[in-house]
Amino acid sequence: MNKKIFGLTAFLLVLVSLFSAIGYADVFGNAGDVSIDRVKANGKVLAEGRTNFLEDEDEIDLQISLTATEDVSNIHVEAILTDLKTGNTVADSTGTFTLKTNQSTLVALNMKLIDVLKRQKDFRLEVRVVDVKGGTEQKSYGIKFTGGAGGGAREELDISIDSVELEGDALAENENNFVVIDKGEKKLNLKVRLTALENVEDAHIDAVLAFENGDVVADATTTFDIADGENAVKELELSLPVKFEQSNFRLKVKVVDAEGDSEEKLYGLKISQKKFPFVISSISLTPDNAEAGKNLIARLSFKNSGVVPLEGINAKVSIPELGISSTKFVDQIKNSNKLSEIREDFILKILDNTPTGTYTLKSEISSQFGSDSEVKELPVFILGKSEQSMQIVNDKLVINIPIVNQDIYNDGSEVIYPFILTNEGPDANSYTLLLDGANWADLRLSESNAFVIKPKESKTINIFASTNANAIGEQIFLVTIKSNDKILKQVPLKGNVIAAKGMSIAKLKNILEIVLIGIAIFLVAMGLFFGIKKYIESNGSEEESEMPSMESESYY
Repeated sequence: MNKKIFGLTAFLLVLVSLFSAIGYADVFGNAGDVSIDRVKANGKVLAEGRTNFLEDEDEIDLQISLTATEDVSNIHVEAILTDLKTGNTVADSTGTFTLKTNQSTLVALNMKLIDVLKRQKDFRLEVRVVDVKGGTEQKSYGIKFTGGAGGGAREELDISIDSVELEGDALAENENNFVVIDKGEKKLNLKVRLTALENVEDAHIDAVLAFENGDVVADATTTFDIADGENAVKELELSLPVKFEQSNFRLKVKVVDAEGDSEEKLYGLKISQKKFPFVISSISLTPDNAEAGKNLIARLSFKNSGVVPLEGINAKVSIPELGISSTKFVDQIKNSNKLSEIREDFILKILDNTPTGTYTLKSEISSQFGSDSEVKELPVFILGKSEQSMQIVNDKLVINIPIVNQDIYNDGSEVIYPFILTNEGPDANSYTLLLDGANWADLRLSESNAFVIKPKESKTINIFASTNANAIGEQIFLVTIKSNDKILKQVPLKGNVIAAKGMSIAKLKNILEIVLIGIAIFLVAMGLFFGIKKYIESNGSEEESEMPSMESESYY
């Protein structure tokens, strides 16, 4: 009997320890299961392992984006700023928190510079994720304050930035400069020409290239002296991703001396890695949203960013889903200092039977003598005839809401909800639109959320909606219209969230992993159970066989 109790107890202890180990691993995890996706310092995205230039500040506000690849808990984030000259540090850290698999979060830290650090320029920033066992996941960033942090007001440096050349092309200040580079190019060569208007000592040049998404790359020269009236040429290199789409950039070139006095210039850039020299710079639509049975005018702005004019150029605007298009042949486009643009209007007749929805407007410039082309797309909302009369009237404001529900794929792609507002009152009124995504929708407006509508005038505001949420099915987000701090109307809009391809496969994979783990645990438990049961039965039979022999013995 005692052996049976002992065996059962051992079996239960094995199960408890087995599940405890699994639970412990699931609950705690380690810091290596957390990815440090992005770090912003004072609103600027930092590049890992590089020197990042920040404006003069007495403190640093950090925003750190994290994503967990496995379930983790009791982790915290800490940031340490070290002066490379003196070794002095300041730090900040979060409290402990928990993340689920694939969950992302944003944490904020603040580090105020002590007096001894306010006179320094060069720092190293370390961002760490620390788990309950002391394990860490960390990234390191170089920080350079322009002129020294917290140094007070700076003066203009008496030096002239005569010219800045990028890849051999002179840049125009505060203009969009078109630059075409070879595919796979990993760096940009920058040449800065200077003239000193006074003696300058211990100066250096900082060059910072900012991407549209907030990422930056930078380079700096070594310190140099330059005498009054002397000319100098300094070269820098800016690293690039191996592959990127043609996009807008902002280049800042800044000359700083030992006292922090500086002179800077800004340049707009459009960089393309395509051999085809034509670049589509913009597409504008009139009206912003088309209606079935009416015309849509698309104005296409493009330019030749190459070094020679090309003939046989074909410009086309189309809506492929509807099978409509408009084509024009441009005989010759001259390259005029790489700054002039060509604008062409294309008229598209929207068919009467076009249903309400979001479509893709495709613009393309191609050559008749080759397969190269430049393509740009944007979404356009078309209102079907059956829904063109839908209106909601509130006081003096007439709100036309053509569509209140549509499908949204949870892959981040956008759809458009247009708002057409008409002021029927005798006076101009200001309005404000507020959006609430209800924790599932990412929302943005086509323009500012505050605007003025004159009497008897209409204004169309497009709401762009997208989602990466796991919630599937019909969801609701809220649009609030205010005037003079008074809520005029709250309009609920619906989105039917549909799982994109790949999401269901990922979920199925997770389910299969859980099922396999459950089967493995079940088989281990059953093996232990039957093993212990067999052991108990065999011991029990031995005891029974011993009992009769003891009773049959005779005593005299």
